[in-house]
Amino acid sequence: EEERYAVNGVNFEVEKGEFLVVLGHNGSGKSTIAKHINALLVPSEGTVIVDELDTSDPNNLWQIRAKAGMVFQNPDNQLVATIVEEDVAFGPENLGVPPEEIRKRVDESLKKVGMYEYKRHAPHLLSGGQKQRIAIAGILAMKPQCIIFDEPTAMLDPSG
Repeated sequence: EEERYAVNGVNFEVEKGEFLVVLGHNGSGKSTIAKHINALLVPSEGTVIVDELDTSDPNNLWQIRAKAGMVFQNPDNQLVATIVEEDVAFGPENLGVPPEEIRKRVDESLKKVGMYEYKRHAPHLLSGGQKQRIAIAGILAMKPQCIIFDEPTAMLDPSG
């Protein structure tokens, strides 16, 4: 029987300051590649290196996930709190960022995505596009070295 791979023969490098777009049909492996870069998935064969860290080494997972933030296709899979500002603060809290710095990052991130005025709202009451912006703010607040977007415009209108 022929072996089937989720991803096969992919090799690329992204330098600081570069943008990379991976395009393909549904089921072509785009989300799988994204999850490998963030070490949410680890390769059964081959190697994924992020900033000189091998994603297959369990000792590197925390560092890799702090360096490579990921915004999921469906923001409902990413939102965890009952208030927007608490949700955006979740990542920095888990990274051990001091509370004063978290407050600053939350406000800055919400302003960057145009959602500052919603900081005391319940995320589950927002539109899909607004939720996507909150998810993006949550990653921005973590200040990762790179951000991986899985279908970033899926829920956004042109102004989003």
